[in-house]
Amino acid sequence: MDPSAIRSACDRILRSATVVRPALLLICSLLHAAPASAQTDANTRAGGGIVWYVGTVLSTAAEAERIDLGDVHGVLEGDKLAAFRRTDNHYRPLGSIQIVDSHPTWSRPGGPVATQLQQGDLVLGIRTIRQIGTGKDYSEAFLNRQLIRNSNRNGYSTLREQETAQTLRSIVNRQPKWARQLKPVAGRVKGSSLTAEDFESLQPLLKQIQRFQDFSALGIPLEKSASPEWASVAAVLTPVPAIPVPSSGDSSPQAIPADAAASPDSLAAVLNRRIELIQQETAVVMFDRFPEERILSSMICTAIGIENPRNESLWIGLELSRSQFPELANDREIQQEIPEILKRVRNASDQ
Repeated sequence: MDPSAIRSACDRILRSATVVRPALLLICSLLHAAPASAQTDANTRAGGGIVWYVGTVLSTAAEAERIDLGDVHGVLEGDKLAAFRRTDNHYRPLGSIQIVDSHPTWSRPGGPVATQLQQGDLVLGIRTIRQIGTGKDYSEAFLNRQLIRNSNRNGYSTLREQETAQTLRSIVNRQPKWARQLKPVAGRVKGSSLTAEDFESLQPLLKQIQRFQDFSALGIPLEKSASPEWASVAAVLTPVPAIPVPSSGDSSPQAIPADAAASPDSLAAVLNRRIELIQQETAVVMFDRFPEERILSSMICTAIGIENPRNESLWIGLELSRSQFPELANDREIQQEIPEILKRVRNASDQ
């Protein structure tokens, strides 16, 4: 970041603000030493990987639920996030929420799913490096928003002031690394209630989300094969392509089960029938497992007919290891249950 540019922006804001002067002064002073380079700016503007946004629902008796992600994290009014609830040592999706009110370090969700939220529920969002922009762009945009938001306020919390400054400095300092590495997953932004260890514990869930997105890209309808909630959260957590995919031609993915011979017009009907059979047999074979385990197994059985792996047993084990239940990759029972489901479905399809 160019120190002269950020100092100029800060001075301009501070000259026109009296109420928020102490807060912005602290933030600006912390940003003067933020590193940047021309190559970082070039990489950032060219695209880059994704950054996970992770927070939790905070609740008090006096007010509605709120989450510990806000303006300083880049979560603004109108943004959509995915909500999950931890149950029996795993997560189930609740659906998507929309931010209706954003403050420096927290925000308030709205929408039908927001009324179901409980304290401790997990919220996830996603940004690309392109959407975040350079550290300079990010910090200046935040400071300008704060000038507008706080122009009519009569006070500012010193505690929130420090938390905001520290969060902003952390994001700006890490942004060059996110852009320089050009990894598919560049980094993460977390709320104050989560530790680095908490984020690491979420890796199995994040892997499953990405695999479900992969399956959706193959043409598998998540709403039917998993649940409407999974379809909702997967859509919210799918990054927008930097370059729009051309609408002309036959470039869209088609879900074509390897063991289903059908005309193009009937492919959707064949796939839907296959999904129905898989879910029926999964409910019978896995009646004593968690609903999310059954959903995962149904997705694996649906995808295997499209992927058509040479070694189904190895492929099943790999997919289980990429889920939020990685321990199932060594579970002998499920290694027998999924092939049994596939056998039943194939027998029914042949009749």
